[in-house]
Amino acid sequence: IASDTSSRAADVATMSAAAAFRVFIAHRATRRSPTRGPARVRVHAAAGARHSGIVGDDLVHGSSLTSTRDTPAHVPPASGAAAGGVPVAAGVAPEDLVHGSSLVATRYAPTKQPSSSSSSSTPDGAARGSGKPIAYIAPTCPFAHKAWLALVEREVDFEMRAVDLDDKQPDMIAAYGVASPDAGSVAKVPILIHDGVAMIESALCATYVAETFKGGADILPANPAEGYVVSLWCETFAVGPPFFRALRATSQSDVDAALDDLRATLRRCERCLEIAQQRSDGTPGPFVLGSKYSMAEVLTSTMLPRISVALGHYRGFRLHAAVEEMGLTRLARWMDASMDRPSMRSTLGEVGRVKGTDVGSAFIDHFAKFVSWKGE
Repeated sequence: IASDTSSRAADVATMSAAAAFRVFIAHRATRRSPTRGPARVRVHAAAGARHSGIVGDDLVHGSSLTSTRDTPAHVPPASGAAAGGVPVAAGVAPEDLVHGSSLVATRYAPTKQPSSSSSSSTPDGAARGSGKPIAYIAPTCPFAHKAWLALVEREVDFEMRAVDLDDKQPDMIAAYGVASPDAGSVAKVPILIHDGVAMIESALCATYVAETFKGGADILPANPAEGYVVSLWCETFAVGPPFFRALRATSQSDVDAALDDLRATLRRCERCLEIAQQRSDGTPGPFVLGSKYSMAEVLTSTMLPRISVALGHYRGFRLHAAVEEMGLTRLARWMDASMDRPSMRSTLGEVGRVKGTDVGSAFIDHFAKFVSWKGE
């Protein structure tokens, strides 16, 4: 890695946000680095960066992960879609995308729904009769991604309505108002509508999908003992609070404290995996339930690409390098396996297609609103 430092530094000004995501996807090929203690990340402005006032790309790429600079792959257009494709991260092969795999293709409705009074634009009429679920999902949102993964894992034929969180469509707001106990709260994603019933909250929607639809992978715990392990993992994998604190930090000391908390959480996750995998009655494997991918991954793994890209871009925190430095071998295997899951690869590919940009830039743009302090 040291021998590549000078050539990588020369390319800093030309690297895009997409490269960060490509590195994240391809990290397994070069996951060997010298052991070294965790270093404090210093934030500085990067000259010529696509997003100004953030860490330099040398910090994002200057780890055991080898920088890939190949041309992004292109998503084949869906039936009836415009030709030309949208660049996505390398490592998400076209055949792994929703429209070219064994997974049931998600069929997008227009982002902005018609404002007519027809039954198809109302929460009650949209799904009743056909039984086909409708899912309102903001593709870059880690919480909505949970329900999305569950739908794809269960191979549900559903209608996905992509939501722009800065310009929410009226029918999405209306659907949330029907389902929310707090009538005055801001509409959030995901929203799932099935047989005329609107549902909210990511874990609840994902669990409903897993319990209601019987196709695809069996992602539910097989018994109460497995259910306990899944719940323990979801409680332990509390990476959200330190992640958002790091983004919202207003000083270097705030960044350092948040990243220390994140590292401590990752260490607890390693211990939790040890406990869970020792108790598993199934075949040994990298997931919480051994070889079985389950709700444990559906409800937690969506944070992995967001942490890697957003904290790498804004705060210089390299997730996989940190896991390696701390010797968290079980967690590293879990991360690899979760990111290699076809449902994860296909939905991430769709993020780029829907947003009209590379996936890394889509994530960076999504989390920009949380970042006010951009370094010294």
